[in-house]
Amino acid sequence: MSTGTGGDYWKDKGLPSIFKHELLKRYLPQFGGMTGSQSQDKRVVYLDGYAGEGRYENGDPASTEIALRVASHFRAQHGITVECFFTEAQQKSFDRLHQVVEQYRADGVLAHARRGEVDGVLDTVIQRAGGAPLFLFLDPCGLVLPQNRLVDVLARQRRQTKPPTELLMNFSMMAVWRLGGHVRSPHGTERALQRFDDMCGGTWWREYFAEAAAPKAKVGAADRS
Repeated sequence: MSTGTGGDYWKDKGLPSIFKHELLKRYLPQFGGMTGSQSQDKRVVYLDGYAGEGRYENGDPASTEIALRVASHFRAQHGITVECFFTEAQQKSFDRLHQVVEQYRADGVLAHARRGEVDGVLDTVIQRAGGAPLFLFLDPCGLVLPQNRLVDVLARQRRQTKPPTELLMNFSMMAVWRLGGHVRSPHGTERALQRFDDMCGGTWWREYFAEAAAPKAKVGAADRS
């Protein structure tokens, strides 16, 4: 579970989640239908890199279950296999995620729940998607994967095989401003700055935050990890 999704987060979805989930509901079926029907084995690979618990405590579907419902529909109605991968780092959230995934696996949906960070499963997903369309959904509450890692996947590995590839990513401005404050703050940490360097693909951003009215750094667990 990404930092920032604790407490009451999973009791009910907030406004940002409503927007993202509506986008996913509309985007994923369009991608799956258009590309899956044209692929040789009628297969699409989907990765949710920050899956969380999969379902809210009030029973509403989160991003995991939204994707699983799409996969179930395409399997039953169109003969298209949407192979789903879900990753979650926190044990408690993963346990709940696993229960949701298993419910759909029992109905024949091809889905996998993996505990850990998304970077640890990304190569496996890319390999599974060889020759098949790939949809990446990256929705962290903090920082996303390093830029070099994303470029390697999208521009090098996927270009070699040329199947359709889509990336739907949440870029958190709150995380940007919080970590950007480390540039000017006496409480900033070099490790946090290095994490942001990796995400941005260099140190070019530091000059901007050195002059901008960014908030002072607040060093928390996410910045020390």
